[in-house]
Amino acid sequence: MGLLITSPTVLKGNSKVFVPSSGILTVGSMSFSGSSTSNLSIANDIDFRFGTGDFTVEWFQYMTSSGSFPRIFAMGTYPSQKIGVSIEGSTFYFWTSTANSFGSVSSGLLNTWNHFAISRAGTSLRVFRNGSQLGSTLTNSTDFNDTTNNLRIGNETSTSTGAAYQGYLTNFRWIKGTAVYTSNFPTPTSTLQPINNTKLLLAVTSEAGVSTDSSASPKTVTNSNVTFISSKPFA
Repeated sequence: MGLLITSPTVLKGNSKVFVPSSGILTVGSMSFSGSSTSNLSIANDIDFRFGTGDFTVEWFQYMTSSGSFPRIFAMGTYPSQKIGVSIEGSTFYFWTSTANSFGSVSSGLLNTWNHFAISRAGTSLRVFRNGSQLGSTLTNSTDFNDTTNNLRIGNETSTSTGAAYQGYLTNFRWIKGTAVYTSNFPTPTSTLQPINNTKLLLAVTSEAGVSTDSSASPKTVTNSNVTFISSKPFA
């Protein structure tokens, strides 16, 4: 049984911000098989173009295999992708056309739930793992304005076996215009909500709606062999 949120809070920096409850119930996660045909795809949209502004992308993951160079998400394909995340060996990379390493995540990476967040405030780009900043703050003013490629979750826009993610994902939230996290914070312990500026939220609210977008302006998510699993990061 998932956790029903009646008075949700989110963190902005070190402050709690109360938002209206939408009654989202997380009952499980999306399961990716690690093959090139197991991924989600969302058509290119202005909501995915951060430009030079603030943004946050966050998710919970339970990785079952490190693979070759698995992409959690990407817009575009190596070496020309505009934005994306890969975990290669034990290193977390945030791609902004070129690779930016935020250090080792080898300890506790496989077969356990982790929360990751990428947040840019002004020109300060930070990555957080379970609420603690990973690596150093990066000065970044990249104009994320991909008008061509779709957003792929679990692979790159042009899929490959090497880029395939294997494991579970849930509560994937894409926020344009707000840097939700600017310093260390407690790891979220309940379902993420569609707060202001949320453009995509895959909260896995039901088995039938494993790839349903719970944002205010839902996107059509094309599901290619991603299945439901009851495992989740919350009680």
